[in-house]
Order: sequence, then structure tokens, then C-alpha cells
Amino acid sequence: MVHLFEGVLPPLIPILLIEFGTDYFHLGVVVTIFSYGLGLGALPAGYLSDRFGPKRLIIIFLLGSGLFFAGIFPVNTLFAYGVIMCIVGMFCSLYHPAANALIAQTFQQKGKAFAINGIVGSLGVAASPLLSAALGSAFGWKTPHIVYGIMGLALGWYAFGIQGEKTSTPDGETADKASDNVHRIPYLNLILFYITAGMLGITYKGIMTFLPAYMAEQIKFEAFGLSPVAVGGTFATFALMFGGIGQYIAGRLTDRYQPEKIYAGGLVIGTVFVFLMAKSTHITLVVSAVLYAFFYFSTQPTQNYLIASYLPKNRQGLGFGIHFFLSFGVGSTAAAVSGYIADRFGLTAVFYIMGCFFAAAALLSVFMLIIAPKSSNG
Repeated sequence: MVHLFEGVLPPLIPILLIEFGTDYFHLGVVVTIFSYGLGLGALPAGYLSDRFGPKRLIIIFLLGSGLFFAGIFPVNTLFAYGVIMCIVGMFCSLYHPAANALIAQTFQQKGKAFAINGIVGSLGVAASPLLSAALGSAFGWKTPHIVYGIMGLALGWYAFGIQGEKTSTPDGETADKASDNVHRIPYLNLILFYITAGMLGITYKGIMTFLPAYMAEQIKFEAFGLSPVAVGGTFATFALMFGGIGQYIAGRLTDRYQPEKIYAGGLVIGTVFVFLMAKSTHITLVVSAVLYAFFYFSTQPTQNYLIASYLPKNRQGLGFGIHFFLSFGVGSTAAAVSGYIADRFGLTAVFYIMGCFFAAAALLSVFMLIIAPKSSNG
């Protein structure tokens, strides 16, 4: 749901350009506003997760986001739309720190658990371009917002009836607390990791904001009478579906091998396909986007595993909050900046610049691998 909420706007860009009489830059600003809410709220959400537990935060996320999206009927200006997106972004910020802290503290096979969680998230990322474009093209731009809002409200209501279950490791709670007291945090690796997270957040937001529009521009596909909006959304969804496969494979590998090695490998190889996307059209673009999605999303379970291994349990909620603040908050700047670049130099230039950030993150991840603490491989 959080990625359906997040991904509703980009597939609708060709429609919203006409609806609001605006340009790429101003729609990029709206995406940035949403992502600032998503990122800035992650810091207090991480603290609140450590303080009050994750379930309450997840229910508030579902009900709050669902309420504002379902009630989007009266919105008819870009300013009002930006306000709604900012509020929904703040509600969405509650999810990631709470959910990831819950997984880190509950499961023995953390890599696998993070991978499964990520796969479901990737389904939202992948489904949003196709679903939003189809609903928006057929029934108007407000329709996907309303549909997602109703889904969020229904899930939030359902969540009230889910009974929590206390879990612990085989060593028991006392052993966990003792372990927290002697946990040594590898600060240099943690700092480098957070820098790479910010850079990847920039590339994610820049690419995801304009991937459907870029594919609509670069892929000429006139079968079935599909509009350019539907073409862009369909092929973006097809490419992003492969992100879940990358997450699952990387999650399983992370449980068995040194996580820094899996992380660096995914980033180094993924860099190649970002640049290929910038140079490609038609089927080559689709293949490049598929492989980019595979390797980009493969980094996510490994990122979560690294935070869980670098930080003691009583600081993991805050640790995930910082991560998502950097990924979504700092990274969100890329939407507006990419919109400006697209207006001045074209959509292709966006992918070249995002490739530079991706390459910088890959370089830092290699350095992380070189100085990685021995204990971080589980």
C-alpha cells in the first residue's frame, strides 16, 4: 500500500500536465513534497516505534493515508493536490521504520524475511504504473487515488483485529538485552552506508518519477489502441516486476554470505544498466529497465540486514528511521531537480545524471566491503 500511495502520481504525469496546465518541474515539486513528508516523518516514526511498538504506527499509516486519498474529490488545483500529497506522505512515513524494526526483532532469517517484505512492496511499486495509468486514463486522474484510499481504510480497519504475538530468540529476552549492552557499532561503515542510502534515494526518486513518461516517449507501441500514458505505465510495470525477484535472491544470499559483498555487487552491476537505460529505446530500454530493477531492488533486503547487524535492538527503530529519512527525505529532492532537468534538457538527461549518483554509491559500497567488520556477515 505504501508504494501504491507513493507511485500514484508518476504514471499520471501526461494527464496532469494538461489538467493543471503545468510542466515537469512543478509536478516534480509535488513528488518532492510527498517524499519530504515520507522522509522527514521517518525520524520521529523510528523513535516512536522503539517507544510504543510498531502495530499502532502501521494502523495510523493505513487509516490516515486512506482517509486523505479517498477524500480527494474536491481537489482541483495543483496547490491543493500538493497539500494532500504532503499529508499522505507524512502518514506513509510511519510504515517503514516500524515494519522493518518488527522484522529485525522477530525473525532469525532476517535476510529472507526482509526479502519477502520487500517483494510485497515491489508488487506495489510494479503495479502502480499500470493500475494508476489504466484507472486514470479510463476514469480520470482522481480515480486511482480514491481506489487506493478505500483499500487503505479497509486494511486499517482489518488491522485492528490482528492479535500481536510476543516473540523472542532462543536465548531469551535477557540474553537480548545483554547483547545490546555489549554491541559495538561500526560507525565508519554505518556512516558510509547512510551516504549510499541517500544517493540511492536520489536515483530511486529521479528514475521512478519519470520512468513511465520516459518509456511512453521512447517506446513506440500502437497495438491494442493504447495511449502513450498506458504504454508507459504498462512497460514500467513489466520492468519493475523483476525487482521482487532481485529482492528474494539477494535476501537469501544475505543470510548465507557477507552482506557488504552482496550490497556492493548489486550496486556495481546495477550502475551499468542505469546508463544503458539512458542510451536505449524500444526493446533495449525495456531489457535495461528490467535488469536495473532487478539489481536496484536487490539492495533493499541487504540494506535492512546491515542496519539490523550494525545496531543494537533498542536502536533499530531509530536506525531504520534515519535510513528512510535519507532515502525518501533527502532523495526526494531528485524529483523536482529531475523535473527541471527534463524541462531544460529532456528526459534522457535525467537518467544520465541519476547514473552518476548510482555510480558514486557503488564506489562507496566497495569501500564499505573493504573495511567491513568481520561480525557483519552473521
